[in-house]
Amino acid sequence: MGFKYSLLGAALCVLSAGAQAQDGVSDRQIEAMARLAPLAGEWVVTGQVMGPDGMQALDPGEARTRFVFNDRGLEENAHIDLGAEESTHLRTLFSYDPYRELYRLSVMDDAYGLLDIYEGDFDDAGRLVATNLRLDTSYPIEGGQLHFKLVYDFTHADGHEFDIYMSADRGESWTLYFDQTYAPAN
Repeated sequence: MGFKYSLLGAALCVLSAGAQAQDGVSDRQIEAMARLAPLAGEWVVTGQVMGPDGMQALDPGEARTRFVFNDRGLEENAHIDLGAEESTHLRTLFSYDPYRELYRLSVMDDAYGLLDIYEGDFDDAGRLVATNLRLDTSYPIEGGQLHFKLVYDFTHADGHEFDIYMSADRGESWTLYFDQTYAPAN
């Protein structure tokens, strides 16, 4: 009987320690997601996109960002008006991996329907910077691949900026592709 109770006691100790460790992991995840709170809301999106003749202005679009999955995820749905009767719809899901201590973003658009995965963290300037280099969810182009870097800068008092950079040389150099400003929708 003593062995049985000793085994049961040991199992309860392990389960209790596991539950406490999970609480710590959950706390880190919630804290990390709270850093993304400035992205939540309804937005008017303006900016510019790289076109064949250089940067061209975007017509105002819209975005809605909200916390999902018990505040462990942030989902953005954006409709970006590219002008000339063209537009694109983007769905982005933000999450934080407390085990690897990095943010992950999954992005899908209605133009290609490809799920693009990004990883990154905050830089010294307080911007969330993520690339698709490590996971290599690149786009094929003639003679190579096109990778992207996403930069979310919400250090501004009213709204935030979102820039997308592209690289045809696996991140050796980056060129601005999208430059967007998100202002609160009223």
